[in-house]
Amino acid sequence: MNILFVDHETHLKTHSADFFLEILRESFEVKTFYYKKAYRFSIPDEDVAWADVIILWEFLYNRYKLGVPGKRCIFVPMYDNEWGSKWQWKRIAASGMPIISFCDAMTSHAKKHGVANILDLRYFPNPADLPQERGVHKRVFLWERGEISRSAAETILPPSKGYTFDVKKANEFIPKEEYLRRLSKCEIVIAPRLKEGIGMAFLEAMAMGKCVIANDDATMNEYIEDGKTGILCNFRRSTLAPIPYKEIGVALSNVKSVMKSIYKRWESDKATIKQFIKSAATLPPLRMGSVQSNLRYILFLLEGTLYKLATARQ
Repeated sequence: MNILFVDHETHLKTHSADFFLEILRESFEVKTFYYKKAYRFSIPDEDVAWADVIILWEFLYNRYKLGVPGKRCIFVPMYDNEWGSKWQWKRIAASGMPIISFCDAMTSHAKKHGVANILDLRYFPNPADLPQERGVHKRVFLWERGEISRSAAETILPPSKGYTFDVKKANEFIPKEEYLRRLSKCEIVIAPRLKEGIGMAFLEAMAMGKCVIANDDATMNEYIEDGKTGILCNFRRSTLAPIPYKEIGVALSNVKSVMKSIYKRWESDKATIKQFIKSAATLPPLRMGSVQSNLRYILFLLEGTLYKLATARQ
């Protein structure tokens, strides 16, 4: 079976979809197509003709068309993008497009609006592939990506209490080996974003046995049990309080045993991906373009406009 994997070129640098491509290549013939601008790209005709199934990673082919007309498509959405929509999910449900979800919050939302053909998974990296050092006492790794600031980090982990910081700047690129080396020297890792699609950064930290401190939202709160295997707090609040070190100690003592069970679940989960894709290849091409679908598209655009207006007033 021929699989065309369509993704944003950013992931060529981050390698965040590599694990999924490895799974595909074990059983299928795979081509990749990378674009620069989401929703504003076209796939070469020869690649479309070659593919039995097209997998759209994170972004749809087109906000109106959803998938590639006349082809069997699978969508892999990410929670940190625009998937709080009601009407777009209703359109996806009506199209018959299968979904692979790595987030329970998104799975629940999609099902609420009619998506029936959905594979729900939880990715987790193999701890054996990552360093397992405890790290320097009270040393903190912070990747400043514009969502959780250094000042917020120093509020919950005050330098006056002995915490030191290794800060990776938003646009600082370092090789993966160097990144993991720096991470391994820290005892505590702050998840860099307020919400995640999969959350490779904090998952790797968990798999390395670190105490991860994260915003209380998906997907972080679907892996971390607050006060037991990590710490969840509300970084959206204007007031934050220092975290007692004893809570960090509890997380450090528990996370290694928990990460083994999470990885075992992923090993079982990923075996279902291949069968899900094979079943998708037997489905009819996407159903699109009906009057009802067009009405839902108009409602989707209105929904987005109202959201932007409400956000601008805040």
